[in-house]
Amino acid sequence: MFHLANLNFMDVDRLSKSGRTVIVVPIGSVEEHGPHLPLGLDTFAAEVYAEEIAPHLEQQGFDVILAPSIYYGVAQQALGFPGTLTVKSNTLTSLLIDVGSSLSSHGFKRLVMLNGHRDLEHMGAISRAVESLNASGLDVVSVGFVSDSKTTAVCFRQGMDGISRSTRPEMEGHAGEWETSLALHSFPDLVDGEIAQSLQPNVSYDLDAFRAESVNYQILSNGTGYFGSPGVATTETGRRLLTIRGRNMADIILKAFTPEDKGK
Repeated sequence: MFHLANLNFMDVDRLSKSGRTVIVVPIGSVEEHGPHLPLGLDTFAAEVYAEEIAPHLEQQGFDVILAPSIYYGVAQQALGFPGTLTVKSNTLTSLLIDVGSSLSSHGFKRLVMLNGHRDLEHMGAISRAVESLNASGLDVVSVGFVSDSKTTAVCFRQGMDGISRSTRPEMEGHAGEWETSLALHSFPDLVDGEIAQSLQPNVSYDLDAFRAESVNYQILSNGTGYFGSPGVATTETGRRLLTIRGRNMADIILKAFTPEDKGK
């Protein structure tokens, strides 16, 4: 895997002309994730998922370039917490179109938008950018949290049966067991483990309101900023979760970018 920001323009020119390169753009947010996790978790998660999917794509003959991450997203639900930043959905759509158009102008044909942040407006903004870029001739696939709930479920929940240590796995959400486990495995220095262990499960919140985003996180979590059971998170759960989800996302990408078309 290559990092776009670390390459020189001659390297980029060579890779753009190879006919087998896939660019991955991690997309996240700067948003509260409880008292125990960093504001940048969604972006950090998108980055580690990108690193996890890269070997799957490389095994099928593709070169993978990781573009600089998009840290700013639509995060209205958590704006009541200090540090959360949000942009307008049209701003995000325009930014993604501009990034994709720039890559296309340099000869790249395949782009993956890997989103680590769940917000309905945020996901809608990405969908509009994908639609616009696909219409322009670029081949774009969106994975992670996307507007299509079935695709999101395949990315994040397929193959996860039996992994959770929570008493209510279906209630594990924002900053709960799974996000905390991923952080413990992938960027443990940014986790306040002592606080995480002390947090009581929040598994009786209004799940429908959470999914519909009809009540903001400040109210819905009673000011705690997390949903689920971060106290039962483990490094091993995070490792297993990353492996499964990385494979799920890679499978979706490979169905869109089949090995037969990598020479186009």
